[in-house]
Order: sequence, then C-alpha cells, then structure tokens
Amino acid sequence: MINTRKEQNQMKKRLRVSIILMLAVIICSLAGCGSTSQENNPSENTADNVSEETADNVSEETADNAAEEAAPGSDENTSRDESAEGDESNEESGAEDAAEDAEDEDVEDRDPVGTLLDSYMNDPEKKHLEYVMYDVNADGIEEIIFTDKGRIKEIYGMRNNKPNLTIDCPESLDMTLYPKGMLRAQSNEKSDYGTKDMWMQYFPKWGDFLSVFEELNKEYYTFCAYNLSDEEIRQINSSIADINDYPVWLYEWSDNISKKDFERLVPKDSPVKLPESSSLSDREAIEVIPEYLEYVGAPDGYANLRTGPGTEYDIICRIPNDDSMEVYRKKATSADGKTWLKVTYYTEADNEDGYDWLTGWIAESQLQE
Repeated sequence: MINTRKEQNQMKKRLRVSIILMLAVIICSLAGCGSTSQENNPSENTADNVSEETADNVSEETADNAAEEAAPGSDENTSRDESAEGDESNEESGAEDAAEDAEDEDVEDRDPVGTLLDSYMNDPEKKHLEYVMYDVNADGIEEIIFTDKGRIKEIYGMRNNKPNLTIDCPESLDMTLYPKGMLRAQSNEKSDYGTKDMWMQYFPKWGDFLSVFEELNKEYYTFCAYNLSDEEIRQINSSIADINDYPVWLYEWSDNISKKDFERLVPKDSPVKLPESSSLSDREAIEVIPEYLEYVGAPDGYANLRTGPGTEYDIICRIPNDDSMEVYRKKATSADGKTWLKVTYYTEADNEDGYDWLTGWIAESQLQE
C-alpha cells in the first residue's frame, strides 16, 4: 500500500523508465540493429540517459527529504535559541524588578514619611487632603496629621521609625487635639449612636492613640489604657511583639465613674492650634531633609525648642547658646508677627543610641546674626 505522495511519484517514474526501455528494445529489433557497439546502441544510450535522469531526480528528492527532515531540527534549534534568549530576557527583567524593589525599600527605609506622602498624593481618594507635621506630645518626634477642609481626618504616629495609622476619623465624629498628647472625639449631627465624648492619650512607645475615658449617653467610664501599670505595659509590649496587636482587654472599660470624676480628668488646657497645613501636590513643602546650620545666640543664654511656631506651643527642650541646629526651608509667622524656623537638634539621651534628634520650632530672633 502506498502511503505518501512521494512514494507514488517514485513509482510513476520507475514505470516510465520501464516503458521507455521496452520501446527502445522493440525499435532496435525492428531496425535490425543487432548487437552493435555500445556507443551506437540507442537502447543503452537511452537507458543511460534515463538512468541519469532518474538518478538526478532521486538525488533531488533525497536532498529535498533531507532538507525537510532537517527543517524540524532547525526549528527546534531556533526554538531553543529563542527560549534561551527569552530566559535570559526574563532573568534580566527579574533582576531589574528586584533591583527596583530593593531601591523602593531603601527609599522607604530612608524616608518613610516622604514615601507615605507620595502614596497619598498618588491616591485619587486621598490626594485632596492636606497634611501637617506636628509633635503631639512634645517629645521631639513629629507625627503626621492629615486634614480635610480644616477637619482632622487621619493621624499617623511613629512606631519603630515608620508611620503607623492611629486615627481614621469617621464622619460622625469631630476630633480636636490638646496639649500633652490628648485627643478629643465628639459625636456630631451625623452620629446615630447618641452623645459621645471620648478622650484618647498618645503613647509614643507604640505610636498610637488609645482611649482612656469617655462619656456615652450621660454615663462615664475609664478604659483599661488609663493609668497603666508596669505589668500591663509589659503585657502590651509582649502582645505587640507576638501578634503585632494589643491584648483584647486594652479596649475594654475599666470603671464606671461619676460625672465629677470625669470632669476632673478632662484636660483644662485650650485646644492646640495646628500650624498651617500643606497641600500634597506642593512637593516643595515636604520637610524631610534639613538644608543648613544655625547657631543659638539668645539674650537669656538659651532658646526654647517648641512643638509649633509660637510661644503658645509646648516646650520640647532648651538649647544653649552656641549649639547648632539643622534648619529646614519651611518658615512660619506667629500671631505676634515673629518669624519661626523649623529645626532638628542633636542632643544626648538616655537610650540605646545615646542620642536623639529632636524636631521642633525656634524663634529666628534667638539665633546668632
């Protein structure tokens, strides 16, 4: 049985050769050629020509078959080459991606605040917010406060030198910042759960505001976070280390107290007036890297480093004359018309590093001319 077109063609060619040979023999017999010499024998010449033609055809077919058989191998080689090139390209692409990721992580480690602000600026739902850097508890470390049309919307504390979202204010509450790291959350007309007046305390060790006491529908309570003992602090630290969260009991009410006790606990200070906020789109306003040095030269022999640009803000520390500070580009004018500079001050501290960088505001008039 003939299986391929090529085999059919070969059979046809062999059949033609046989017919031609038979015709040649018949012609020679009729012509009386007999057994003449080989060069005058048309049959042999014809046979030779036919054989050469057949041989040529066979050679061509063999070459064609060889070429066709080689072609798949060639395709496989080409495929292997392309695959190898693809693998190399993928490896290069993967290496580039890994390098970019490492660079992003490095930037985030070096400038976590700037990275956070960039992410907000690129977020369609948050890019309209404004922000202000403010030291809520006068420890020389600034927190990040996001505002929406003057209303506190979000607050990030600093935990392990990275921003930690501690406040995400719902529409039903209005929040007001007070000195010494106190934050008040009051229900407004959008609230559907009655009268609420909650007070929170900022804990810099955890970079977080925790509820300490509240009024709820004319009932008064303290939370477990109020007046923590050393053992409770140890339990909190252990819980954060193990599960990166607080123990459940921390969110619970501790005691039911009287209205008089509640009023005694409520801070008597006036609310904090936050410094002027900046637009996220204004990249020039980002206060990440100080730009130059200034030296204290105050008449009293020292200058006060404060949490904001004005004497109404809390004092972080005193800086003696001739000590240097790194100064940011941002300036502010206080209510009395004085110019204040935002600075970072290096000082010795009783911690693992043995020093601290304190960030705050100092009056320009207290510097050396």
